[in-house]
Amino acid sequence: MEHVKLILLIATFLFPLVLSVALFMDSKNDTSRKIMAFALLNTSLIFIFNYLYLQQDYSLYYPLHSYNAAIQYLIFPLIYLYIKSIVFPKEKIASQLLHFLPAALMFLVASYIFYIYTNKDDMLYFLKNNRQGVNFVEYKFFVLKVSRYVHLILIALQGVLYSMAFFRIPKEYDEKLQNEFSNIDSFSLDWINKYLLSFALIVAGGFLLYAFLPLIGHYFPLIIGIFFIFSAYVCRLGILALKQQRIEINLDEIDVAMTPQPDLTEIKDEILIRKLTDYMEIKQAFLQPDISLTSVSKELGTNRTYLSTLINQQYGVNFNTFINQYRVKYVNEYIENNPRVTKEELYHLAGFGSVSTMNRALKNG
Repeated sequence: MEHVKLILLIATFLFPLVLSVALFMDSKNDTSRKIMAFALLNTSLIFIFNYLYLQQDYSLYYPLHSYNAAIQYLIFPLIYLYIKSIVFPKEKIASQLLHFLPAALMFLVASYIFYIYTNKDDMLYFLKNNRQGVNFVEYKFFVLKVSRYVHLILIALQGVLYSMAFFRIPKEYDEKLQNEFSNIDSFSLDWINKYLLSFALIVAGGFLLYAFLPLIGHYFPLIIGIFFIFSAYVCRLGILALKQQRIEINLDEIDVAMTPQPDLTEIKDEILIRKLTDYMEIKQAFLQPDISLTSVSKELGTNRTYLSTLINQQYGVNFNTFINQYRVKYVNEYIENNPRVTKEELYHLAGFGSVSTMNRALKNG
C-alpha cells in the first residue's frame, strides 16, 4: 500500500511536468501553448512541494512554503490567460499580467508570516503537527491556522470569479466564429465549458476534503487520491490544448450589429446575392470543409464585413448557419438517392467537420 501511495504522489507532479515540456517543445511561436505549458509546470511545482510536505521532509519544504502558497494563486489566472490568448491577438496578452498580482502579494504576506513573524523552529513544529490532530495553544500558532483557512477561502473565491469568465469568453468567441467559419470544431472553445464544469466539481469537493481532513489514518490515502485526480484533470487540459487550433484573422473586424448601412445599395446587394447564390448552388462551394467568410468574400470580390452584414440582413442567419443550410439540403437529397450511405461517408461528402456537427445541423435544420 505504501508503494502505491508513493507512486501516486510521484505521478501527480511527474505527468504534468512531462506534458509541460512537450508543450514547450511544440509551442514555437504559439503563445497559447506556452501559457498552457506554464500552467502545467506551475501545477507540477505545486505537487512537488506537496510531495515534500506529505513525505514529511519539512526541512526541505520549509523554505519553499511561501512560494507554494503563492503559486497556488496562479492556477486559475493561467487558465484564464490561456483562453484569452486564443481569443485575442498576442499583443493584448501583455496587458493581462495584472492577474499575477495576487500571487505576488501572497508571496510577500506568506514570507512575512512564515519567516519573520514565526521563527524556523516554531514553523517546523507547526508543519509537523498541524494536520495530525494536535491542539495548539500559543497565539502565533492560532495565527498560522487562521492564515491557512483564509488562504484556502481566497483561492476558492478566486476560482468562483474566474469561472464566470471561463464560461462567458468561450461563448462569445464561438458566436464570432459562427460569422467566419462553416466548421468551427477545430477553433471552438466550447470544450472548455464542458471540461471546466466537471473540473470545478472535482476542485470544490477536493478543496473541502483537503481543508478539513487530518493527514492521519485512512484520510491520508484519500488526500493522495484527490491530488492525483486533480493532476489528471490538469493534464487532460494540457492534452486538449495540444489539439486546439488558433485562427490567424481578427474576428473583431466583423461586427454585424455595428456595421454602417448607407453603402448597402439595393443594386449592389442584388448583384452580390446573385453571385453568392450561384457560387453556392451551381459551384456547390458549401461542400468545401474549409470554406470561410474570408474565402467566399475574396471569390465574390467583396470584403468580409460587407458580406457578413448582407447574409445577416437578407437571410437572418450567420455565415455558419447559412452554409450548413445548404449542406443539410444536400445531405437529405443524397440520402434519398443513396439510402445505404454511412454517416462517416456523408459528413465528408457534405463538407461537415465531424459527424456530431452534421447531426446538430440536421437536428436544427
